[in-house]
Amino acid sequence: MHRPLTENDLFPNGPLNRLGRQVLVLDQIDSTNAVLLAQAQALPDGTVAVADYQTAGRGRQGRRWTAPRGSSILLSVMLIESGDSPLSLGGSAGETAPAAPHAAMLAALAACEAIDACTDCQPALRWPNDLALGGKKLGGVLAESTPVGTARPGHPTARALVIGVGINCLQQPGHFQGELAGEATSLEIESAEPIERATLARELLRRIDAHLVACARESRGWEQVRTAWKSRCDDLGAHVTLQDGGQSFTGTILDITTDGDLLVQLDHGGRRHFGSATTTRLW
Repeated sequence: MHRPLTENDLFPNGPLNRLGRQVLVLDQIDSTNAVLLAQAQALPDGTVAVADYQTAGRGRQGRRWTAPRGSSILLSVMLIESGDSPLSLGGSAGETAPAAPHAAMLAALAACEAIDACTDCQPALRWPNDLALGGKKLGGVLAESTPVGTARPGHPTARALVIGVGINCLQQPGHFQGELAGEATSLEIESAEPIERATLARELLRRIDAHLVACARESRGWEQVRTAWKSRCDDLGAHVTLQDGGQSFTGTILDITTDGDLLVQLDHGGRRHFGSATTTRLW
């Protein structure tokens, strides 16, 4: 059903361990990520924003994310990271990777798990932040951050980490135009069962929250997330075309590193790391 999601849909029993302390339910907004980033100074840790329609939805590197009204799950969560603990997602003491790539992988994993639990579909993960089903794009994750508070000597500025998740739920083939016609799909197209947006959105938030708690409590929490992410990724051994620094590269994926980078054996020889912040992968 194309009915707007409500706070009770998302948190029927109140806030979770970390998520849901404040919930913004929006009929129409430019971007759920943008609204949380703009209001980060005033909003508490664990705030969730959900929209029925986005006028300027964003993907990585400024790409647009478009979806008909009421057709998708479009939500973002905000985590406040203390200035002296830039990786609030947890992980071993030796891990120094920025939090945003970790957060994107965590949310993408949670989205796959939620879809598994709520539908008859089993999506795969594609580096760096996409959900795929039947070889087509089903959804994506975008993690961004902004400083909050005032920096003082010896007291690094805290940051608000905003993680946006978009999942195509109720679209029909005609909704995907241009390049998307051959590259994108939805749960409604792929599933033999009715798709309940509310049930899926609730389970998505529950899974994100559970992973955040586990990462904070367990010394190997992040490593467990990365291992689970890789087990759902169909990229290892795949031949890909990548764009980075204005150049195109082709090669075979060897690994996804602890930093979330792609390690590729290039066709013309040699190996190279590709960072998710600067690399575009062609579908």
